[in-house]
Amino acid sequence: MALVGLPQYNPQSSEQVLSPTPPLLPDAATAFLKWRPQCHLQASHGWMNDPCAVSYDPEEKVYRVFYQWNPHSPFWDHICWGSAESTNLLDWTVSSAPVLSPQTSYDGKGIFTGCSVPPSLGKQLTIFYTSVSRLPIHYSLPYNLGAETLSMATSTDGGRTWARAAKNPILEPDHLADLNITGWRDPFVTTWTSMDKILGRKETGLYGLLSGGFRDTSPTCFLYDIVSTDMTKWNFIGPLMTVEPNYRPSRWSGDCGVNWEVTNVLTFDKYTFLLISAEGGVEREDRSTRASIWIAGSLQDTAPITMKYEFGGKFDHGDYYAANTFRDESLDNSIVVWGWLEETLADELIVSQNWNGCLTVPRVASVATIRNVVGTLHSPIDQLTNFEVVRSEDGHELTTLGVEVHPRYVSSLRQRAECSVVVPAVEFLRPGVVDCGVSATSWELETEITVTSSAVQVGILALHSPDYAQQTRLSFCPETETFTIDRSRSGCGKELHAYDAPHTLFTTRTGDGAETVEKLKLHVFCDKSVIEVFLNGRTAVSARVYPDEGSCRISLFVENLNGQTVQFSETKVWHGITGKATIE
Repeated sequence: MALVGLPQYNPQSSEQVLSPTPPLLPDAATAFLKWRPQCHLQASHGWMNDPCAVSYDPEEKVYRVFYQWNPHSPFWDHICWGSAESTNLLDWTVSSAPVLSPQTSYDGKGIFTGCSVPPSLGKQLTIFYTSVSRLPIHYSLPYNLGAETLSMATSTDGGRTWARAAKNPILEPDHLADLNITGWRDPFVTTWTSMDKILGRKETGLYGLLSGGFRDTSPTCFLYDIVSTDMTKWNFIGPLMTVEPNYRPSRWSGDCGVNWEVTNVLTFDKYTFLLISAEGGVEREDRSTRASIWIAGSLQDTAPITMKYEFGGKFDHGDYYAANTFRDESLDNSIVVWGWLEETLADELIVSQNWNGCLTVPRVASVATIRNVVGTLHSPIDQLTNFEVVRSEDGHELTTLGVEVHPRYVSSLRQRAECSVVVPAVEFLRPGVVDCGVSATSWELETEITVTSSAVQVGILALHSPDYAQQTRLSFCPETETFTIDRSRSGCGKELHAYDAPHTLFTTRTGDGAETVEKLKLHVFCDKSVIEVFLNGRTAVSARVYPDEGSCRISLFVENLNGQTVQFSETKVWHGITGKATIE
């Protein structure tokens, strides 16, 4: 039942530029659209969080995304699943009503995050989800064993309707009764070649993870062996990994927190990564935080099998959370990652706009390797704990988890752009600002910057007013090896603190002995109240901002030159971009 006095959505099928607008009084419609992104996937209205059961259907050539949704309010409660489909990752058909809702004794308090089985296991869609029977649930509270259970459902119509398994809940955490756990949720199901090998299996197995932790001991994820001929049977192997609470090797690696959520396994030929949503991290003035982190590890032939932490980092250094993944057969089976961005607005503004949250742009995760490295801007190479460092004859070979934006999404954006602007290369001999000549609130920008190891600060002034009084400052400081999204003048959001991401540039040596410092490669996506920044294909930072209507300029800037020079290569901006939402 909808809350009295809040704008309500008319669920008749429609197609429109921008996201769907309820038939409201003009002031309410203006509030609905004021900061609503144009190129990010959103529910039609209400609260939206974790992406669930993300996948690509190679037969229908369609992407499917489910998500946690509260259609009755723009705040968290009554969590069900909504759904969306797209062929180009920009235009979406979004459900007007939940496709899976709380309605039984075991999931009556919520349909929480879940996953789908790999598509190769059959055309019928099969999902697993956390079924919730009791609230509240939080890592800081005593855990009610059995409040979270594992359930399964199937669909034969592309996820429009679901049939719950007769055996639901298919698994309860009673096997963990003797352990003081902090959570047990967010199933992830995958095939895992290296796990097959360590178990001595000749046939491909199916494995499941559930995320949580041991109170005051370690965050973790719980590993299960799934019977592929009867996926209601999950056999407990053990906790996959344990690390001390708030484990953080250095500033280059993310805080592991005290409880894990939505743990995914990312497997490549040589490397295995865990992509984790970590709760209870302690950063920035001892304020408790949550973050999206990754860990690279190796399986250990122990009893039970465990995974050893080797190196790790943050998948995103900003608002990003609850990442979920799938293999995209249309992109050489690459791993695609979706995440969630919550609002950071005052409650009264969230009420007036009647929506809260969106999903991020789709990203591609990969193994990124840099060879023949002989130096950084400042930090010793062996202190970069987000890289595997291997010495070679010509220096070092560095490996980390790479991240880029999905090329199909980028192509769709550029085809839809009303205009593209090219700002010629510019050399700054003194501090200054160069206006890009663009007035827009949704745009994509690419540039490369040649910097030195001095105290210079370089970057982009995004969404700024003509007098620069309002701006979002995207800056890189080589001296501190830090990229920052400064939101101190970004509008009327709540607690818009800065996000800092450690990032350095590498010096490499060629075969003839010549040394080259890599350029800072900036790829920025701005969409009204969302900014996502990607640096050199290995660092990402996301943030929510809430500028006034007149703050829509873009400029390049340089400060603290101190006799040095800074060069921006040709800067390209695509703007006037809109996505379409069809509500069914």
